[in-house]
Amino acid sequence: MAKIILKSRYLRAGSRQHSEHLIRYIAKREGVQKIDDTWKHQSATKEQQKLIEELVRDFPETKDSFEYRDYISKPSKGTASEFISRAIDDNVDLIGKRENYVSYIAKRPRTERHGAHGLFTDADVPINLSKVAEEVANHEGNVWTHIISLRREDAARLGYDNAYAWRNLLRSQAETIAENMKIPLTDLRWYAAYHDESYHPHVHMVIYSAGKEPYLTKLGIRNIKAAFARQIFRHDLLQVYVEQTNHRNELTQKNHDILSDIIARINSGSYDNPTVTDLLLKLSEQMKHHKGKKVYGYLSQAGRNLVNAVVDELAKDNDISLLYDLWYEQRDKITGTYQDTPEQRIPLSQNKEFKAVKNAVIQESLNILYDRITFEEAVSEPEEFAPDEQEPEETKTESSAPKKWWSDPDHPLFQYRKAKEYLDKNSPLYDPAEAVRWLRLSAEQGYEYAQYCLGKLYLLGNEIAQDFPQAESWLEKASDQGNSYAKYSLAKMHLAGLAAQSDAYKAVRLLRESANDGNVWAQYLLGKFYFRGEHTEKNVFEAERLLNASANQKNSQAQYLLAKLYLCEDGIPKDTEKALHWLWKSVRQENRYAQYQLGKMLLFGKDAEQDIQNGIALLSASAEQGNVYAARLLQSYYSGRLRNPSVGMASVRLLSQLARMFTDRLRKNEDGQRAVIEKKLRQKIEEKKQAHGMKMG
Repeated sequence: MAKIILKSRYLRAGSRQHSEHLIRYIAKREGVQKIDDTWKHQSATKEQQKLIEELVRDFPETKDSFEYRDYISKPSKGTASEFISRAIDDNVDLIGKRENYVSYIAKRPRTERHGAHGLFTDADVPINLSKVAEEVANHEGNVWTHIISLRREDAARLGYDNAYAWRNLLRSQAETIAENMKIPLTDLRWYAAYHDESYHPHVHMVIYSAGKEPYLTKLGIRNIKAAFARQIFRHDLLQVYVEQTNHRNELTQKNHDILSDIIARINSGSYDNPTVTDLLLKLSEQMKHHKGKKVYGYLSQAGRNLVNAVVDELAKDNDISLLYDLWYEQRDKITGTYQDTPEQRIPLSQNKEFKAVKNAVIQESLNILYDRITFEEAVSEPEEFAPDEQEPEETKTESSAPKKWWSDPDHPLFQYRKAKEYLDKNSPLYDPAEAVRWLRLSAEQGYEYAQYCLGKLYLLGNEIAQDFPQAESWLEKASDQGNSYAKYSLAKMHLAGLAAQSDAYKAVRLLRESANDGNVWAQYLLGKFYFRGEHTEKNVFEAERLLNASANQKNSQAQYLLAKLYLCEDGIPKDTEKALHWLWKSVRQENRYAQYQLGKMLLFGKDAEQDIQNGIALLSASAEQGNVYAARLLQSYYSGRLRNPSVGMASVRLLSQLARMFTDRLRKNEDGQRAVIEKKLRQKIEEKKQAHGMKMG
């Protein structure tokens, strides 16, 4: 059941006849003050039951309310009274004039007042009730009403049991309301009042436009409801992510386990998917005659059907099916805050969240068509999160010191070096807690390397308790002093969603600054972003420059990616000589993906002189390091079933891409106590807080 209820409709000009029963009940209710609550537990009276029947008949949507559910589960005088009050409250707009409605929500019993009435709006200005009522009554267009309701326990727990909290919430969501009602924010006019009902406190809103006529669709209502739910239950949502953190290692490892299981089945002869292979061959034949853009949206219906068939065939894999179930399970936890029923599950090929896999299928068919050498993705080669700092031997601090630093316990460099001794695991002095004490002394004197080291310790949580706010604070201080390591690690925090207000734009800026300072990992990561078009526009020439800089500093991952850039003809002329140069460089550092790639090229004599012996040796070395692609290729070779590698590896590549895609999306629903967390929803929550919540008065 949804935790929040939102009712939206509009009032036309004019008035409706008052319902006799409803008005009589209002009249009786207005002046009654009940002190003894024991009556609430008695059975509902016949009069109440009759009135409820009439209310449900006249206003069937009232059955969706919390109060009606409470009444059905326990039909007492108390629950009946609450439902009748709520039904009248929700439908006053249908039984009275516009100005009466404004007066009602402002002055009804249990309206929280901070003056003569309880109305508030988007600015702290005095509100003249009579003037507002006349203004709304005389408005020529439609006037919309929203009623947002919570359960009492949720309102009390989350702080939405007072008018101030609701006022701030509505102000923070004004942009969302205007956007979904399809009017400019400057045209939005609204008034509201908070009603402190005992079971289900709620707020009434009256909304109209000073310009363009508002238009609200079912999707718009859902979006507004979702925005309210995300803001109200933001701490609950984050708690969902915290709980999921316990599964972080399982999720991170899931992709590798899937691929390992696939290879185990391949090696035992039990895994084969000729259906995928046949479908890809048919698709590649179709692509031969395709004239337009080679992306899903431009294919013929027959081509799309083939692509969808490949995706749905891949989805039959047990591991992929489990991941899809887990993705829906986590998604339902989020959407369950604002909708009653789980989303209807659809075939993977029809799910827009995973549409990228369709173009991956097309690319595999093109690899077959053009007999391309493919570069498999490095499944588990993470870049450094917080690299070891390389402190210069001579510092400004030393030259300006009145006496030698090594004999001065108050000197920041002495304190920093002392801390490093306590961090040496091979030293009998090893004591992380004591190291932190010395690092703080040094960092508080502004020594950037101590600040970075302290931030890194809190970030990684390997030797002391992990503390992201502390990590961010110290890394910010070191970054402000120009420390390239701190800039890189701080950028990683923002990209992973670990910063208090994660900002991908800030992350890219920090990476640029760090890369310009020569940081090998910043150069590689930013180069990869430019190559893929992630977090920034694709720019293969900038990618080439940055990857070259990192590769020349012996970064084997940069060397491998640079070789891929020179071979793939993706916006830059193919240069086989340079590609082979960097592949050999990476191979000498035992990069398993470089070993696989070069081994494959030598084995097939593709873009390199054929050398089967060295090809097998490199593939074996790669497989021994756990590269599943190398293991698959060797198995095919030794079984005598070696085919064009573009065909033979296609299904495994697609399956691994799907697994990574699921892993990425599952990570988006984690709190991220380590490296990667849910970004999209978390960033939206943070954006709402920044754009509106932090401005609330």
